[in-house]
Amino acid sequence: MRTLGHTFALFTLCVLHLPIMGLPPGGNAISDDPTSTASVVEALQNGKSDDALRMCNELLRESPKSPKIWTLRAVALDRSGRTQDALDSYQQALRIAPGYLAALEGAAQLEYKAKSKDAIPLLQRIVVAQPANQTAHAMLGALEYRQKDYAKAAADFDAAGDLVRSHPAALMDDSLCLIHLDRQAEAIQNLKELVQLAPENYDARYDLALVQSRASSAAAEALATLQPALDAHPPNARAMRLAAAIHESNNETPQAVELLRSAILANPDDIANYLDFATLAFTHGSFSVGVDIVSAGIARLPNAAPLYMARGVLYGQDGDLNKAIDDFEHAHRLDPVDSMAATAEGIAQSQHQNNRAALADFRRQVKEHPKDALAYYLLAEALSWAPSNSSGNASASLIEAIAMAGKAAALDSHLVQAWDLLASLELQAHQPLRAAKASRTAMALEPKDQQALYTLILALRKTGSRQELNSLVHELTELRKEEQIVNSQKNRYGQLVESP
Repeated sequence: MRTLGHTFALFTLCVLHLPIMGLPPGGNAISDDPTSTASVVEALQNGKSDDALRMCNELLRESPKSPKIWTLRAVALDRSGRTQDALDSYQQALRIAPGYLAALEGAAQLEYKAKSKDAIPLLQRIVVAQPANQTAHAMLGALEYRQKDYAKAAADFDAAGDLVRSHPAALMDDSLCLIHLDRQAEAIQNLKELVQLAPENYDARYDLALVQSRASSAAAEALATLQPALDAHPPNARAMRLAAAIHESNNETPQAVELLRSAILANPDDIANYLDFATLAFTHGSFSVGVDIVSAGIARLPNAAPLYMARGVLYGQDGDLNKAIDDFEHAHRLDPVDSMAATAEGIAQSQHQNNRAALADFRRQVKEHPKDALAYYLLAEALSWAPSNSSGNASASLIEAIAMAGKAAALDSHLVQAWDLLASLELQAHQPLRAAKASRTAMALEPKDQQALYTLILALRKTGSRQELNSLVHELTELRKEEQIVNSQKNRYGQLVESP
């Protein structure tokens, strides 16, 4: 099926025959003379891009201010694979004639293919000139959706009319916009059309069932929507987890348990299956059963820190505090910065894959804003991603990270994230007393701060009283139990499959 960008490209040569809008006084007569460029168009139609480019260059020596020739040159360059040169040529045409539709469409097409937001103003100019241009509206809607401007995107998808319904990706984007705008009935209708258009699109089925399941009276309909994904070989794990959640919400726990067991058997390397089962065990107090299932996941995925955290909470709920702490410590060793999935909330985490660039940026921010606590915190967070020192001594990055986190906490003593990070870093540096002090400071600011509580437990295992340690483990497992249940429901009912 053709993409929107391909559909748009079909019009480029056609619109070259339209009148040139925006041509300044004194423009070249050749711009409006179709006979002077007929050979170029013929060469392009016959796939002779190099010949078309040569002819355009010759014509431009005589008529350098012809937007039509610059646009034909851009088409030839694009078909020769010289995308940036083609875009430059389109832009030159638009400098001469800002309203020249062929150049606007060609430039918009290239920017759209590159997923650049620079296509948006070009497309906006096109729809002003041609309000009925469905392709431009659909492309504009897709880009606005990526920018999370859902109201504008929905309006443009609506203006695109039936064209959206022939392009599954656009129909999915439109559906998600409507859901974000709380226009559920319209979204359901779109998703039903999408499922009919592509019955094996399990993402669309998931989203449709997700919206249907929000209405208590539509649980059966939601399960029917998911059934083909459940019957697939192998079955779709996300669909199985959602179906389990729907059954659980209807107090049909045995069906939920069976679906999650089947999801684990079908997809034994999917951590989410084990975590959902752990949540079910939390809810119904079946801690030992939950431990058995999560332990099976750990046997298969021994480096998955979230599984150790989940099992530690189950052990804590079941009263086995020693095993709970052992699992917490193991999770910390596997993922010392983010084992609670609550520490790294800053920008540094999102730039983990490009840490060198992130460090340079955050160092610059600190230099430019020496009194900004958040800047120091983000620099400390970025430094914390550096590999640990295998010798057991604190690395230079860790020492600097501790200093930067301490600076952030000094500048803003109420910045809980800075105290959390400082405590975690001190623990990595084998300074349990300092880690405990920072953790207690964070907990004084936020009594339910799980990250601080977690770090304090690890620090006190070597330095604190057994009675306090047991009390803290119990408190942490209770908080984690509550959070796991809330997060599980949020993941099931609050997340949609974002289209690529």
